[in-house]
Amino acid sequence: MQYVLADTGVWYAMFDPRDQHWDDTQEKEELLDLFGLVIPWPTLYETLRTRMVSNRSALQHLQEYLRRPQVVFLDDSSYREEALDLAFSSALRNFRPLSMVDCLIRLMLEDVNVRVDYLATCNERDFADVCHKRHIEMF
Repeated sequence: MQYVLADTGVWYAMFDPRDQHWDDTQEKEELLDLFGLVIPWPTLYETLRTRMVSNRSALQHLQEYLRRPQVVFLDDSSYREEALDLAFSSALRNFRPLSMVDCLIRLMLEDVNVRVDYLATCNERDFADVCHKRHIEMF
């Protein structure tokens, strides 16, 4: 089985029709069904914010989606400190502001021990370099 890691923006776009990328992700949702889905816990922390949990329909759809057998939740504990350092250094020294969650996802994508074949994201620019290096296709 091949695995796809989904960035937070994909969850907003798939389950909230008010999101600017909603139309684009509706066709991709069927594509995601073909893969094992790797979900870093911090992406769910970002997704399940007040706007999402106030949208009952979107929340129910997301809950059903996450209960599927091909979903794997990825422990982020071994990446946390490095992601924190990277978030500060990328913004303060490299002039490339990245959220801590994006830094964490980048570290997971770089990790050869984490099986990821595809990255689903609405923000390709923040991940293009690491995906290219690891031969991870983005959609």
